[in-house]
Amino acid sequence: MAEGGVGAGAGSGSVRPLVGSMPNLHANPLVHLARSHHHHATHHMHATHHMHATHHPPHMHHGPAPPASPSSASHSSTPGSSAASSSSLYSEDATADPVHVTSVKEAWIRSQLREREGEFCEKKNITVMCATWNVNGRRPAESLLPWLSSDDLRIDIYCIAFQELDLTPEALLLGDTSRSLPWESSIEATLRQLGPYRKVSSRQLVGMLLCVFALEHHALHISDVRSGAAGVGVLGLMGNKGGVAIRMQVYDSTMCVVNTHLSAHLDNIARRNQDYKEVCRRILFEHPSSDQLYSVFDHDHLFWCGDLNYRLNLTDFEVRNKIRQEDWATLFEFDQLQQQMKSGAAFDGFSEAAIEFAPTYKYDPGTACYDTSEKHRTPAWCDRVLWQGPNIVPLHYERRELLTSDHRPVSCTFAVQTKVTIPKRKADVYQSIVKELDKMENETLPDATLSHNSVTFSDVRYMCPQTHVIDIENTGQVVARFRFIPKLDEKRFCKPWLWVNPPFGMVIPGEKMRIELTAYVDNATAPDFNYDQAIPMEDILILHLEGGKDHFISVSGNYIPTCLGCFLDQLVRHPLPIRHGRPVDDGNDNLLPIPKEVLRLVDVLNDHALDHVSIFMKPGDAATVDAVIEALDCGEDILQAATSSFHSVAEALLRVLECLADPVVPFTLYNQALDSSASPAAAKALVATLPQTNSNVFFYILSFLQRLLEHAHTNELSPERLGMIFSSVMIRPPPMTGSETADARQKKCEFLLHFLR
Repeated sequence: MAEGGVGAGAGSGSVRPLVGSMPNLHANPLVHLARSHHHHATHHMHATHHMHATHHPPHMHHGPAPPASPSSASHSSTPGSSAASSSSLYSEDATADPVHVTSVKEAWIRSQLREREGEFCEKKNITVMCATWNVNGRRPAESLLPWLSSDDLRIDIYCIAFQELDLTPEALLLGDTSRSLPWESSIEATLRQLGPYRKVSSRQLVGMLLCVFALEHHALHISDVRSGAAGVGVLGLMGNKGGVAIRMQVYDSTMCVVNTHLSAHLDNIARRNQDYKEVCRRILFEHPSSDQLYSVFDHDHLFWCGDLNYRLNLTDFEVRNKIRQEDWATLFEFDQLQQQMKSGAAFDGFSEAAIEFAPTYKYDPGTACYDTSEKHRTPAWCDRVLWQGPNIVPLHYERRELLTSDHRPVSCTFAVQTKVTIPKRKADVYQSIVKELDKMENETLPDATLSHNSVTFSDVRYMCPQTHVIDIENTGQVVARFRFIPKLDEKRFCKPWLWVNPPFGMVIPGEKMRIELTAYVDNATAPDFNYDQAIPMEDILILHLEGGKDHFISVSGNYIPTCLGCFLDQLVRHPLPIRHGRPVDDGNDNLLPIPKEVLRLVDVLNDHALDHVSIFMKPGDAATVDAVIEALDCGEDILQAATSSFHSVAEALLRVLECLADPVVPFTLYNQALDSSASPAAAKALVATLPQTNSNVFFYILSFLQRLLEHAHTNELSPERLGMIFSSVMIRPPPMTGSETADARQKKCEFLLHFLR
């Protein structure tokens, strides 16, 4: 939940941007691992390469893209500034074959078209309203017309966001709810009074709902509509916090809208920032005609709204006094969100219209009074609307006095310029680009130089991408086409832990292009590195210049072993901390029945956290969880690393189980586990077939959970809650099988419940 304010001064706000006057979609530090070789013509700037961990880089090529990994770590890679010019190729076609010169040429022509789109695109003005409301688990009880209507404008597109539609434990655990239906019906009834609107799409994640509606004549020109969602509760398993997003093409511009509900409480700034980064990292959209993925930032226009939950760094008395004075400017100086935006810690590059209305949280529901409960929460502007992108002008930023919830709804109306392509003009520009390229191509041999021919990655960690940049410069007189080629008798041109972006390209004489090399160890490659630390992290890349000479790039790195990303049979062969010992062979007296990492974590929780309220139900601190994992790997004191944060120890246990290269119930038995969920006898028969180590871990974890349930009167746990959480990490679908359905999650839970009740 968020925290909000009195009804005084709840008027429309000025539209001068407070944070950033010309936002840059490509300046976000999370973009590059979630994007293709994207290069907007209107933004000749590239992302700052400060990479956040656990993101699978789907566009960095080394062969077939592996499945997205489930881990949740944190890491920053080597920064690199852009040296690429507008004449360099950033291929958008993830299916293009780097061996074929034609695909390189066409990709370069597309990049030139983007730069010259002003010559064949006209602008069309539309109005977009982004509206957000945390409804505190309530059902519609009053008209939405005051919130969604505009006195002086007809809205072309509505983007309507809700949070906390459903606060029931069942909704939080199963991620499925029907509580959105009354609100969607209320929206449709309201919009029918305002014009002929058509629903474009909606997406829900537990209590978060995002709906997009458009006037019928605009809806005819909206295409490629896709949606995504990401929960950021305990290891992303709980959907009470997180985000949902809808992307679409509006005429010939792309637009994305994100609705998020971030972590609550005054001092939880770092967690809110982390939630934002996780949503950025994990919401990816599939390309309609290829295996390409793109992020929320890969759009012309990006709107971000929701209960962001940032608070005011003032006392309750000071805040309420400023509200009575309607001194919004002074109050805003202490707003956590604008402080984080200015520092670049979160929402870097976004803009927000000036706030000239009272804080929207927390009210006594049904009244105009701020919180009078025992908790006496301090009012704050928790509910916000932000944007990124060119040709967006905010018109009205306001709150409305609907009393159903402990929040007030907020909306921001924008004037947006979309692009409309004129086909004949585009064809003419295309022909001129082709002629220019033909003119530059002649029989002279191409030549190019590399900024350096060796790359060393230091301290590569599991699921933490680390990137280095090499510049290729065309020092010849003709266009230089390059591609990375496999070594003799090899199918891939690089090792599976290495990603190259782009894997092929074309550079105009005198220009440069940046090539990113990313070391990324996931569940597919971690087991070998963790088990046999003598395996070198090294490779040789061959950059082939079409019609010219080959360049060789030496790549090496130092991998830091960890218990994450291992097989159970590997972990039991490590009686010593994984950083300090070699694995033992079968039959060795030191072979463990259960991985020591699981034993150590369960021991701490059994000794100190059995009565801890909501243990396993609340996320730990991200940095503390990392410290606990580090203590496991190095044989250090877990309690000291945890600094009394037993929620962090609990999350570390879940992470160890979730990051197993093959889960406790192996991938091969996943479907059988679902089929056995209805019968206790069938479930027990299936468990009897588990490999010995898996069986040991299964019953050890279940014994611990039963012990937790003996203390349910104090820790407030139930078999259903523990079943849902632990089934999500102990029984996982095989890679590349797509998202799990709510029915599959329920069956996994029921399977585990046979052993908990």
